[in-house]
Amino acid sequence: MKVLIPENSKDITLLQYQKFTELQSREDLNPHEFNVRKIQIFTGLKPNEVKLISSADYADILSKIDIALNQECEFEAIVNIKGIEFGFIPNLDKITAGEFMDLNDNQNGVENLHKVMAVLFRPIKKKDTFGNYEIHPYLGTEENAEIMKLMPMNAVTGAMVFFSNLANELVSYTQRYFSQEQPKANPQTTFKSGVGMQRLTQWLMAKFGTMIK
Repeated sequence: MKVLIPENSKDITLLQYQKFTELQSREDLNPHEFNVRKIQIFTGLKPNEVKLISSADYADILSKIDIALNQECEFEAIVNIKGIEFGFIPNLDKITAGEFMDLNDNQNGVENLHKVMAVLFRPIKKKDTFGNYEIHPYLGTEENAEIMKLMPMNAVTGAMVFFSNLANELVSYTQRYFSQEQPKANPQTTFKSGVGMQRLTQWLMAKFGTMIK
């Protein structure tokens, strides 16, 4: 039996990471059941195939999966998924209101990360010999959300680090703006703008804080 085991984050897809995160939240599995499902997620083996693995190989596969989950790879701005080249937004400072709102709406939970990636990565329209590229205009998350589940995790985590830096800047700007505008407003007025972005930043730091530091 030939078993393909991920060596690093580049070999792990977003869908596998989402499934593993969901598996970690389950409390109805004993350690053996958990490990069998873990091997299934990252190797594609069926339950009856996992049972055929020798004890030594079983332990070795689990060990290599753990190493891969913690082995980061360099961020790639361009990824090829099913023959389509997707490029990371070339200039995050010029992000549109629609893109920003969709990022904010899908801020909570790993289960929505493929929708976040559908905002941050889009099919490349044209590319020059110097590596510069232009991506297609944003038309919402529906178009590419499902295919984003096949994105390698090194691209996902790298994109989140870039975006978290922008999110921090936006929160800082929003706080400064409203601190200046507050004295001009009615004392009873409560400014809620920027709250969603603050929550997004907190979530990003919780998930990817070690990488950002």
